[in-house]
Amino acid sequence: RPPALSPRPRGPGAPLPRVAGRTWRRPGAMGNSGGTHGCQSLSCLAKDHRENFELAPTRSTSQYWSKFGSFRSEADIDDALRDLESAAVALMAQYQRVLSHPGLDDAKANCAEEIGRKLQLSLKRALFVKANTWQGEQEGSEFWNTFTGSQKRFKSLREAVRQVQVETRIIKRWRKKQSLGIIPALKRVDLDIESWEKPDVFRIDDECKQPLAQAFMAIFTSRSLDLLCKSPADDVLKFIRAIEGAYRENPYHNRKHAADVTLTTYYFYSQLSAQTHMLNYFSEVDLLAMVVAAAVHDVAHPGVNNEFLVKTENELALQYSDRSVLENFHAATAFQIMKETGVSILDHKLVNPPVEAVKSRVVDMILATDMGRHKQVVDDMVTEVRNQKSPQDLDKLILERHLVHMSDIGHPLRPGAQHEKWSLLIREEFLTQGDRERDLGLIPGPLFDRRKTPTLAKSQLGFLNFVFTPTWKPLAQILGPAAKPLEVCLQANTAHWEELARKEDVERMPPSPCRSRRTTTEF
Repeated sequence: RPPALSPRPRGPGAPLPRVAGRTWRRPGAMGNSGGTHGCQSLSCLAKDHRENFELAPTRSTSQYWSKFGSFRSEADIDDALRDLESAAVALMAQYQRVLSHPGLDDAKANCAEEIGRKLQLSLKRALFVKANTWQGEQEGSEFWNTFTGSQKRFKSLREAVRQVQVETRIIKRWRKKQSLGIIPALKRVDLDIESWEKPDVFRIDDECKQPLAQAFMAIFTSRSLDLLCKSPADDVLKFIRAIEGAYRENPYHNRKHAADVTLTTYYFYSQLSAQTHMLNYFSEVDLLAMVVAAAVHDVAHPGVNNEFLVKTENELALQYSDRSVLENFHAATAFQIMKETGVSILDHKLVNPPVEAVKSRVVDMILATDMGRHKQVVDDMVTEVRNQKSPQDLDKLILERHLVHMSDIGHPLRPGAQHEKWSLLIREEFLTQGDRERDLGLIPGPLFDRRKTPTLAKSQLGFLNFVFTPTWKPLAQILGPAAKPLEVCLQANTAHWEELARKEDVERMPPSPCRSRRTTTEF
């Protein structure tokens, strides 16, 4: 048991007890006068007094820890708590009597106060350990898995534990640090990242020619990611500008597309996080990984697709063995720029997840934008939504890959004017590739051949019906009411292409043969 305090021995002949196998000596006794072999600071308080401040005999320290080093039952814990309470009450009473003695000098008083401070500090440390101790190793493992995404989220994880871990380590620890605020080097434009209809990357590009930097830094500022990232905000801006500068002036795969995908990814994240059934599902590290993946997913795109690179035996196709050629190239380019700028944007201030795990997730999200993997990405998501009773149980890795892929092809959800611009631009890029293929003696695909390609309306309807809608349905199911404004845009765009296709059919119909008129005969 912990040492308990006993009443002070009365008179010079009173027997002296032992503590941890050692005897406390009176002044003048054999050995060091007034000293002791243990707890020198306590014995010095009673050096000038014949009445000694002594501890009751108890078992040795080694015996104590052998018993209470690991509790075997609730009875052991109850005994320890009772002993601790008894010892604390007795110690404070003795402590006050010693300090109130008229013969106590300042040095001894300071010594006693130092002991009190040490005890108080030990108690605070114990309370801190208690507040941050997992209730079982399984729950701790499940909590960290919500960061790494290696396993599905379990509903048994307590929200209070998550709040303590995330808010204490991020918000409370770094809230006093200077936040990002306004970035002087970046011209600020009107950009409401929480709205779906208002953001227009075409307008932003006309105003500042930096739509990606504007979109990314608006998210970075709004979500206070500067409190999470180790890289200063100026370095993050330097990195994202380098990424934006690496995007080529293609009709479709350019900096405006990267900005639009980044804004769409953030909007999905924001709306899902606000849903009651998705509360506390995402963390700020998840947001950082997703917006970085969205921003870099098409960096340095050459304006042609993987099939073109494979058919022409391009160096990139040879380097990546004809598998997700462009997507591997985009990921490698992004991390090369990260290295050259010296900005480890994924390096965060949390203990977990490791930076390597976050990087791996970013690469997986970039690879998921390969249209060659489209069916697998969609099937994984559909199966996950069908098999899980609650969105909280969705595999985070599957969901985040689907989100970025959905954002990459998500312009049909935009207002009609923006969607039509994107449709014209992707068609122009496809036909330009087809022209290059003809020049090289290759046979372009149906959507790339100017001579055989269907009309814009029919090609868009085919894309909407067979590619986009199956991708959108499982995500719309999770979004719930938040999908309504996007669904309105999608229905309007679909109706627009259907009406245009009907007009095209009418215009292409051959004129009906003129039937000869019969002259009427009057009788």
